[in-house]
Amino acid sequence: MNVTRDVIYDLLPAYFSGDASPDTQALVEEFFVTDPEFGRMARRFHTLSTSGPGPANDAVEANRAKLVFSRARASMKLKLSAIAFALGGLFALVMAGFVGEFSFRHPGLIIGTVFGGMAVAMWLMSYSSRPEWWYATFSGE
Repeated sequence: MNVTRDVIYDLLPAYFSGDASPDTQALVEEFFVTDPEFGRMARRFHTLSTSGPGPANDAVEANRAKLVFSRARASMKLKLSAIAFALGGLFALVMAGFVGEFSFRHPGLIIGTVFGGMAVAMWLMSYSSRPEWWYATFSGE
């Protein structure tokens, strides 16, 4: 009798679970020798199927979800801070405009420029792959 891949497919669950008889195990192993590509594929599938969802993977997914949420929150904090600095800089520039004296040494222009620069820097940092670094070192989070 010629053993085909279909027959081995049917025997694989019992073979990998250890429920197969010694003759069946010998038949499957002999087929793996004659068809090494199929043997590698079957073993790889078995390792992937046994390392599927479980308590360890659930913990990894929970940690990953926590990290993604933390990074999204940090990105939002940076964007809100950038908006606050931009509004502060705009306010300083508007107040300097009411005075009417525009020179490079005017405090309103200096404050507006510094706040505007900080707003741009924070906005760009919010697109970083690790936006949480800026407050984690200072706040201990």
